[in-house]
Amino acid sequence: MNAKSPMMIEGNFRPGFKIDLHIKDLSNALDTGHSVGSPLPLTAAVMEMMQTLNADGFGQEDHSALARYYAKVSGTKISG
Repeated sequence: MNAKSPMMIEGNFRPGFKIDLHIKDLSNALDTGHSVGSPLPLTAAVMEMMQTLNADGFGQEDHSALARYYAKVSGTKISG
């Protein structure tokens, strides 16, 4: 958070690890977990957040763009 939080506050979401790649990895984790009967509620929740960001056109941004998700659902704005 020391590295990412200043960038998030500035609205700087240049990719380090892109949302689209997280979606791929989370999908693999969910598929694997479900195949062995393991519930993954938090993984599923993060997947929903990532998919919302992707649908809003932020799939190529860094995972710190989750700040955009929280700004959206809370009706606030990120400076930058």
